[in-house]
Amino acid sequence: MQRTAENFITNLSGANAAEIHEYVDEIRLNHEFYKRIEENRSVFDRRQHSSWDFGIGRPLGMILYTICRRKKPDIVVETGVASGVSSSHILCALEQNKHGQLYSIDLPSWQRNQSGWMIPSYLRNRWYLIQGKSSEKLEQVFKKAGQIDIFLHDSEHSYQNMLWEFQIAWTYLKSGGLLLSHNIDTNDAFSDFCQNQATKGYSLINLGGIVKD
Repeated sequence: MQRTAENFITNLSGANAAEIHEYVDEIRLNHEFYKRIEENRSVFDRRQHSSWDFGIGRPLGMILYTICRRKKPDIVVETGVASGVSSSHILCALEQNKHGQLYSIDLPSWQRNQSGWMIPSYLRNRWYLIQGKSSEKLEQVFKKAGQIDIFLHDSEHSYQNMLWEFQIAWTYLKSGGLLLSHNIDTNDAFSDFCQNQATKGYSLINLGGIVKD
């Protein structure tokens, strides 16, 4: 793994280089995981697409896996599912941890198949899918889940929606919890939120992260 990616993971999770390489090798060599994903791609007739071409791709998925393996979260909440690359990697980490749940909010209307069609069936026992807009469902999920360990934004990337999601997620994040956001290069919501909270944000490509002190 490139040094910039290692630094990003270390800054957010506290993992050292040896731990990072251990977790990356763990997911990279998880043949059952990738076999099930490829089977789902075949079932849903998505093999014509290049691998991992929806939103968060495989490299960032592996980073999410590593962070979740190191942090061992009780509750993860994400907005935006699409095919389910991020969801699959998070759920695989929770399964390896033998602990934790993932709550996902998604509007499936643009997907030809259902949200999260890529997610292997053996990982779905830790997954709760809530269909609808994050603006209508997110606060309900937080109230049900209570304090959370990790939040990942990957839904509508408007400035207003991103900033709103960050603000409400921050309220429910535990001390030491992580706020993550995909597509932070879309607008200034992530940088503005960091400035407003007087906290340091970290970035890797178009993925951003903040540790709540």
